[in-house]
Amino acid sequence: MYITHDTTLWGDLFYFCNAGGKLPMTWYPKDFIRIPMTDMRMRADSASGYPGRTYRFYTGPKVYEFGYGLSYTKYSYNLLSLSHDTLHINQSSTHLMTENSETIRYKLVSDLGEQTCQSMSLSMTLGVTNHGEMAGKHPVLVFLKKGQVRNGNPVKHLVGFQSVNLNAGETAQVGFELSPCEHLSMANEAGSLVIEEGSYLLVVGDQEYPLKVTV
Repeated sequence: MYITHDTTLWGDLFYFCNAGGKLPMTWYPKDFIRIPMTDMRMRADSASGYPGRTYRFYTGPKVYEFGYGLSYTKYSYNLLSLSHDTLHINQSSTHLMTENSETIRYKLVSDLGEQTCQSMSLSMTLGVTNHGEMAGKHPVLVFLKKGQVRNGNPVKHLVGFQSVNLNAGETAQVGFELSPCEHLSMANEAGSLVIEEGSYLLVVGDQEYPLKVTV
């Protein structure tokens, strides 16, 4: 925020800039200094008490989280359209893995091919409304997380972002194109990208929109 002071015949005038940035990192609490700087593991380890690193895997308390921001106005989101909320992946062979007596079905992204990946893209359109009395530039962040987070999976990860300029009381539409092979996949223990069957959530602010994947 900046303030300028203008002493003219009109009196004292103050101009405010409506901040619209988002924090690009997680601010850890002071106790995080007990984690050795040489330990750069991303994933948390509950057995040793290691909380993980980055907003994708960190499970400990936060001072401010990735994507936090301040503004002099309030914004809300409304899902206008989602091309499909269920994704059926029938191409290629289905693989199985077992974790904690649970069988998980998944597809290898390398088996699907570029053409198949492009054909499965999802289109998402959001309505963004400025409810305040000031104009502002607002970054819209779209996260994806699994309905049930398993050990080693990201807590959530960013799949799209756009900034929109809105006057007071104005509503605008923002569109996103999501690629399941890029945005729904994650690396398994062998380092291969896989798309797991199950429930997912698209998260925008405090709104959550369900997405289901079957293989």
